[in-house]
Parts: sequence; structure tokens; C-alpha cells
Amino acid sequence: MRKFTFENRKYGFELLMDLHKFEDNANVFFDPNPHTIDFFEVMIFENGNGQIELNGHKLDVTTNSLFFTSPFQKKSCKIDPATVKGFHLVFQNDFLSDFFDDKLFTYRLQYFFNSQYPQYLQLQNEDYNIIKLTLNEIIAEVKNYQNDSLHILRSLLYFSLAKLNRLYSKRYNISPDTQSDSTLYKFKEMLEKNIRSTHLVEEYCRLLRVTRQQLNKMVKAHTGLTSKSMINNRLLQEVKMELRYTDKTIAEIAFALNFSESNNLTRFFKNLEGISPSAYRNNYQNDSNY
Repeated sequence: MRKFTFENRKYGFELLMDLHKFEDNANVFFDPNPHTIDFFEVMIFENGNGQIELNGHKLDVTTNSLFFTSPFQKKSCKIDPATVKGFHLVFQNDFLSDFFDDKLFTYRLQYFFNSQYPQYLQLQNEDYNIIKLTLNEIIAEVKNYQNDSLHILRSLLYFSLAKLNRLYSKRYNISPDTQSDSTLYKFKEMLEKNIRSTHLVEEYCRLLRVTRQQLNKMVKAHTGLTSKSMINNRLLQEVKMELRYTDKTIAEIAFALNFSESNNLTRFFKNLEGISPSAYRNNYQNDSNY
């Protein structure tokens, strides 16, 4: 599978973010084949026609629609470049986390690393115009880069991401809070790092040095889920990605994801998805246009 990597010296100096308008060169941004990235990405469509498949969700590109991709997630795009107008924003975590001295910054944003809801949002015109104004300011600042540009760019990007976090949280009726106990965000980080090997709440509690009750209280307040449901959602997403994008057998997937046997994976998947892993794979292969 193709992996896109971030170009941090594109302008002749290190800059860990970039922003372009689709209409300037739309073909660069849309790959119809499944691919992954090593950076954070927000695709912002003022206009467009087509579909994006992201983490197993097929989502329509429509007016004022946004798509949020975290590093190493898988997506594919079936979009008519002639119809698109909007923005393509990319950045490395360090661009903001180093400045705020907060390595967990991106885990505080609900639309990144979210296995409960689609990483998708459609804005009202009023909200879109606010974001559009800020993004145009970012483009202008990159083009006219000066000694203090980093501070301005970080401020504009932070505003945009925080504003979108409020709007996303309102859309899916979840907490917009980005300042909760850092344990919650460490849990999200640990899920990303350990989900393929660790599935038990008790193991994460041990790593975080909290009780199950404490973890459940924090997770429930932020997501509306129990910690076990959050683990299961993330594990289900990982199984789906294996079924969609690899040729591994069910037994091989079970081994790769640390299920004791393939029957346990099948039972887990059927309980959450309602069909067997094999049926899911067949449905996807028969229905996919990518």
C-alpha cells in the first residue's frame, strides 16, 4: 500500500505544516487506490463530487464537508477533480505539540483517532466561512514567510482545529473539552500504540496506574462510552482494516491481533458488527469501487 510522507523542507526551510487550495492542483491530493499517510490531514471541500473511504466508512463529498485523517489510517478517494474547491491542510504533530509542550495535543481533538464516529463533518455556511477566512490567512502567511510567521501560523492553526473540535463535538453530541485529566488522552494514545496486542481494560489501567472505575469515569464523561467499549471499537476498526486491505486469512488476522484463536475473533466481530468476518470481507469486496 502506498504511503505518503510529509515534506518538511518543501520551502527551503523546515515547516511542519502546509496548506493548499484544491483548485490549484487537485490531482495531487486524490488517490483512488487505498493509501496511508504519516501526518495529520484535513480535507475541506467547499464544493465537490465523489466519495472518500476512510477507516471503513464510505462518505460523500458534499458542500462544506470536512474529512479528518490521522497518521497511518487508510483511505481512498474517488473524486472528480474538476468539481472541487476547497483546502488541503496537513501538519506534523510536533508543529503544535512542541510549542504547547503537550505531546498529547492531537489526542485531545475528538475528530482524530476516533473509532466511534466517522472522522467527517459538514459545516453550516456561517461556520465554514469563519474557517475559510482563517485558512486563507494561513496560505497568505506561508507565501509571505517572515521571522514571526511560525507564531502566527501556530495561532491560526490552533484556532481552526479548536473551533472544528467544538463543531464536531456538537454534531456527534460528545464532549468538546480539551483540558480534561491527561490520563484520558494517554489512554487514547496507548490504544493507538497497543491495540494490536492488548485488549483488556485491566492492562491499560495498570499502564496508566488508575483503577477501572477511575478510567471508566473519565472515558464516559468524554465519549459517553465505557473504557471496554472504547477498546472494542478501536479493535473492531483494526480487524476491519485487515479484512479490507490485506489477503490474510481469518486465522492469520487473529494471530496478528493477539486473539487466542480465530473463533474468538469471529465471535468478537459478529457480536459487534452483526455478521461474520468472512461475510464482511465478501460484502466489501463485492461492493467496493476502489
